[in-house]
Amino acid sequence: MLLVLLAAYVAPASSTTITIMPATGIANAVADRTAWLAANFDPEYLLDVTVTFDGLLYGPYNSLTTDIGAFSVMPGSLPGDPWQSSGTKTNQFTILNSSDTPFDGRYNTTPGGSNWLDSNDITKLQLSTSLSNIYFFITDVNDVDGRLQLATQDGTTAGFPTGAPNGNIYFVGITSGSAIGTLQWLNTSTNDGFGLDDFGKVYEPPPSVPEPAVWPVAATAFLAMWLVRRRKNQRSAPLD
Repeated sequence: MLLVLLAAYVAPASSTTITIMPATGIANAVADRTAWLAANFDPEYLLDVTVTFDGLLYGPYNSLTTDIGAFSVMPGSLPGDPWQSSGTKTNQFTILNSSDTPFDGRYNTTPGGSNWLDSNDITKLQLSTSLSNIYFFITDVNDVDGRLQLATQDGTTAGFPTGAPNGNIYFVGITSGSAIGTLQWLNTSTNDGFGLDDFGKVYEPPPSVPEPAVWPVAATAFLAMWLVRRRKNQRSAPLD
């Protein structure tokens, strides 16, 4: 029932809006993304899924630069619990796939892909970006004892429901009136991480160039000059 009530959680009004939409599977998450795009952007805007993490090595990473910005471990982050976490138990994140993941419930969401970025059970992960809109899928949130919150540079925050089922998936879309700056994943647990995949952005196609306002005026002036010159030539032409 809680998931139904949170079908389209939108953070309080500010220059940035965070929309979190729970899904019943990857196909439903894609449908959520389509609905969010239709509600927030002109149909002529261009969808661009830029970062799928496919082709990247396992890591672990302290930072990772991508086409949408740089992921990094935040100051003050805690590593995975040394006794309970199934990850590396270092204050780093990893790139995983189904063949090397030690976690149950986190998975790739890219059609034909294999990898995702995994929090590795650290408590503070950050993306620094110059984009004004961004979207992604997140899996396996708060299914043990965590309380995950998203926060942007301007102070906008949004949280996920606690006690969610193992293997859950959400679509997250973020829009801002200016550059988002930083997006942070802040978790209260060192034994309840999550997976991230299919980051993208929306491009506005370049506007068609309107005819400058001076062109009609200039055309009229040239036409007038031509008519005057033509009349002069007619008057000055010798008579037979």
